Amino acid sequence: MKKIIIIGSSGFIGKSLIDYLKPKKKFSKILVYSRTQNKNIINLKKLPSSDYIIYCINNKSINKSLKYFFHFKKLLIRHSKKTKILFISSGAVYGPRHSNKKFKESEKLNLKKINKFKGYKKEYAKEKLLLENEFKKIAMDGFKVSIIRGFTFFGKHILKYNYLISQIINNIKLNKKIIIDNKHTLRSYMHAEDMCKWIIKIINVSSTKCPVYNVGSDRVFKIENLGKFLAKKYNIEIIFKNNKQRKLDFYVPSTYLAKKKLKLKTTINFKHAINKIINLK
Repeated sequence: MKKIIIIGSSGFIGKSLIDYLKPKKKFSKILVYSRTQNKNIINLKKLPSSDYIIYCINNKSINKSLKYFFHFKKLLIRHSKKTKILFISSGAVYGPRHSNKKFKESEKLNLKKINKFKGYKKEYAKEKLLLENEFKKIAMDGFKVSIIRGFTFFGKHILKYNYLISQIINNIKLNKKIIIDNKHTLRSYMHAEDMCKWIIKIINVSSTKCPVYNVGSDRVFKIENLGKFLAKKYNIEIIFKNNKQRKLDFYVPSTYLAKKKLKLKTTINFKHAINKIINLK
């Protein structure tokens, strides 16, 4: 049986991975590191031996992210190069898009595109792009690395976060109005279980070539239509705000590469799973 380390286990992806992996008992040991659980990687002097490492820290600060990464890199010096490493990046590295063209891994990334974001999204995308480049350097040093660019996900843990889908679900659960700021928003949603299946498959193909894969659903949902569907189903009022001049906000990946090379697919029905989450107590 193999060992896996999850660094950054307190976020949506980390929690979902733990939920997914524990019952399957595919690993003899799952080691988790999180600031919120007082198991902060920054305090480690040596990484435990492992077969897999998933790095999904989100510090919301470029300086802090670099501090954590370089400490992690220092720990790797004495770690086996047989270990397979996965860095969880984000589709945000592509920058904003105002046309319905799905993002492809082959697209050129640059700060000029990212700077079109505003506020938190800009810093978040810069952080992820910076770390992608650092993980590629690790692969050049002989470690087996892969990168995923995650898009929009949902599952039982999503309710604790301030995402668009979380706001819609929480308002329905509280019998409050659904408020859509921009009905020209197009998204896709992958369930946490599918997400975890893809992550485990991708980490297994980690190599010194550092393959990059988009992870998410490629089924497009117009938020306006999704909101209307849920409002009608649960008899909730829906309000659209300031939509006359809003640009199209498109955030959907092309997953052709993962489907073709790794034979991956999505299996969880979105509307059925959303209803299940809404009815969770």
